[in-house]
Amino acid sequence: CGSFAAFITILEYFLMNNFLSIIIAVISFIAIPAHAAPAAVSGKVSLSPALAGKAAPTDTVFILARAAQGPRMPLAVFRKQVKDLPLEFTLDDSMAMQPQMKLSNFDQVVVAARVSKSGGAMSQAGDFEGVSATVKPDAKSLNIVIDTVVK
Repeated sequence: CGSFAAFITILEYFLMNNFLSIIIAVISFIAIPAHAAPAAVSGKVSLSPALAGKAAPTDTVFILARAAQGPRMPLAVFRKQVKDLPLEFTLDDSMAMQPQMKLSNFDQVVVAARVSKSGGAMSQAGDFEGVSATVKPDAKSLNIVIDTVVK
């Protein structure tokens, strides 16, 4: 592990200097939490031909990622309109709704794309939706087709 090797190098340096420096180095290494690498899922969203005629060009499209297991709150959200479809998307940690709820904090996520007829963020009957399979938070080249009517 790269950070462990760096720690050993620093420790060797401090061993040559003084004991107090060793203690400080050990405490610093233990106290600094390991951060997960930033995560991003990306791909393409399109509207199925069967639903294309039922959506207005100005209807809102939400593209979001959720934890596959755990809270239903979106981890990242992207907002566009039907007229922008098909579109390439990237959802990443910078789009987190809350700092502790980032893509990189979860092992598996699901990406959904929804046409909201009301423009509201909450799913309602009559909206159109497409959902990915469960993927890792660094998945690329997802292909999400909005092809289901929410009941």
